[in-house]
Amino acid sequence: MDKQLRNAIKGILDTDLERRRRSMEPFVRATFNRFSRCLYRYLGNEVECEDVLEDVYADIWESPERLRTVSTEKELVRTVYLYYMRNRLRQVYRRLNRHLSLSQECLATLTAPDMGLLEQASDEELKVILKKGMTRLKARERRAIELWAEGMSNRAIAADLNTTVGAVKMLLYRTVLKLRKMLNHYVGDEH
Repeated sequence: MDKQLRNAIKGILDTDLERRRRSMEPFVRATFNRFSRCLYRYLGNEVECEDVLEDVYADIWESPERLRTVSTEKELVRTVYLYYMRNRLRQVYRRLNRHLSLSQECLATLTAPDMGLLEQASDEELKVILKKGMTRLKARERRAIELWAEGMSNRAIAADLNTTVGAVKMLLYRTVLKLRKMLNHYVGDEH
């Protein structure tokens, strides 16, 4: 766990409300992406994830005691999931899936997910992995992905690459598949 996150957790556990308030922002910044990825596995909707996370952070603010024994990022995700996220997920699941008959027993045994290496990786590690994958792409593929990542439309990318919109869609699709395969290969190498 990096020093900034460790200090943020210490600050959240402090009795001084002002220090707790100042510590909450770096805590949210350091954990938002990781918690979002965890929630997205269940909800599959970014808006729902953000709504649940807002409530989770409020719950952490109200009673941060569970974070006192956390020493690693993996423990942090597991602790936050078990003590703060799980109840919120149950509420959202019940609201979204009223028509499904999932027993109360099944909801009660909902446990923390087993996360793969990519989900356990920190944002810095993910950047390194993606950068490594990007260097293996052809120049045209790399350029298309870079423009897409900047938020450019398919039409703008087509103009930049001097091709058609349909060709750009296929290029992006194949390149994303290629990157996904590289990431899966990377995870396979790590075992």
